[in-house]
Amino acid sequence: MFLLPATTPGSKNNYITQTMAFSLRKLSKRFMLLTNSVLIIVFLIACFQPRLSPETFWGLGYLSVGFPYLLLLMLAFGFFWLFAKPRFILLTLIALAIGYPQIALLYNLNNEAFILQKKEGELRVMTWNVKGFYGSKPGRKAKLANADSIFSIILKYQPDVVCLQEYGQYDDKNLGKSPLDVMRKMGYNFEVLSKDYSRKTYSYSSGVAIFSKLPLLATERIPYTSSAESLLFADVLFQKDTLRIFTTHLQSYRFSEIELDQIEKVRQKETPSIAPSRSLLSKMKSGFLNRASQVDIMAPQLDKSPHPEIVCLDMNDVPNSYAYHHVRGNRVDVFLQKGFGIGRTYLSYVPTLRIDFIFADPRFETSQISIPQLMYSDHLPIIADLKWQP
Repeated sequence: MFLLPATTPGSKNNYITQTMAFSLRKLSKRFMLLTNSVLIIVFLIACFQPRLSPETFWGLGYLSVGFPYLLLLMLAFGFFWLFAKPRFILLTLIALAIGYPQIALLYNLNNEAFILQKKEGELRVMTWNVKGFYGSKPGRKAKLANADSIFSIILKYQPDVVCLQEYGQYDDKNLGKSPLDVMRKMGYNFEVLSKDYSRKTYSYSSGVAIFSKLPLLATERIPYTSSAESLLFADVLFQKDTLRIFTTHLQSYRFSEIELDQIEKVRQKETPSIAPSRSLLSKMKSGFLNRASQVDIMAPQLDKSPHPEIVCLDMNDVPNSYAYHHVRGNRVDVFLQKGFGIGRTYLSYVPTLRIDFIFADPRFETSQISIPQLMYSDHLPIIADLKWQP
């Protein structure tokens, strides 16, 4: 005769506790798997959205801005499954492999020091949104000092061609210092200005500009329809060849101080206000739509260039965007050839914004690139040495 072991209240409680713990772990894993699956779908949509125009799918533009953070979440889930359920990591790895072309746009690991002395036979190009030259400090003296600092940086690097966005010019010399005169004294005897915005009362105009030590053979301003801004190009003579230099400033979000405060609250993990946040999202939508319209005008102009082209611009958009995909085309992104890190070019908002670019015809080889960490504008300059290989 066999006797069953007697059960005690304690052992019964342990059994219930273990069963509940097992069920909770199982439920947690299912929840994590579901969450991971949704994240993978959103991540893959973000990887393919650069091919879709914001004019039709404007909501996908938010995914391009948030792509670096989607990637971080994907990696976090990968580490979680590595220890919790290794076989589930396969879905994450497949998604990351599919999205690698977009991931590769975010960083570069080249770490060569920039040599100030340019090699003979190479073309040095600089692009910089100079924010009107006057920075953010109040007072006339501070603004003039800031402008002098910008000119000193240009003089230090001695680029052959300088492309400036948010370039401001007083046409009446009695009203303010003339950047045009300063650039000419520095040896830039050839220039073309877009003058997209004008204030007749102050005899002031602004837009984009191309300054060159090399002779300009032809210039043209191509206006956009969605804003007063434009695409500007100049043909330069370099080593008996004609090169076409493009520059432009695409639509910004134009956030107000209140809206910028909402971004700062998010960064500080505070709760943002509802009304300004709605305004912020609305302006982002407007930016996606206007840039798409500008890109649809710009891209064909780049593609039909009869000469090898170099494109210098403040795109106001990130590498995982429709604008980047269509403006770059088959051109090389000089940062991805010789840059290091994430290549941040904008100092406000979040630390992942690479929104200024130099694209070049594939027949150019990038020798070196520098993004000096300067505080004279809200953007950082990009300087690149390019070797022409006809």
